[in-house]
Amino acid sequence: MRNSKVLSGLVAAAAFVTLVGCSSDDSTSTSSTSDTASASPTGTTPEDQRTTDAAVAEGMNKINALAADIAAAPAAQGKTLSEGIEPLWMPIEGTVQENSQETYDAYEGAFTLLESGDVTKAAEGAKAVDEATTAYLADYPG
Repeated sequence: MRNSKVLSGLVAAAAFVTLVGCSSDDSTSTSSTSDTASASPTGTTPEDQRTTDAAVAEGMNKINALAADIAAAPAAQGKTLSEGIEPLWMPIEGTVQENSQETYDAYEGAFTLLESGDVTKAAEGAKAVDEATTAYLADYPG
């Protein structure tokens, strides 16, 4: 998860540098740097994507069920199951972060526990996901 964020950030930075480099070659250009910034790609990282409350509720419920499965599984199987978190999280994480930074942070912390391969930590992660899901869906039921 964190690696995809780093990679996305690097790609965005490279795109920005390319845009700035291309625009700086034209010495007669009168456009300001704010024009260049507005030309940078948006919606390219999971955090930039937005979706409906219904899609978030569905995704969160799937993550919650997966977290419970991870917590109930033996360590090695739980570690393997945790690979299913990211595909469920990516489409909804931008909306969750925009609506509730607290929930976003709780999920990210819980994912670390769920991905640890440690049964005790996985149980803590599953509980944290359940609590965060319940709280979030009370405010954004979808």
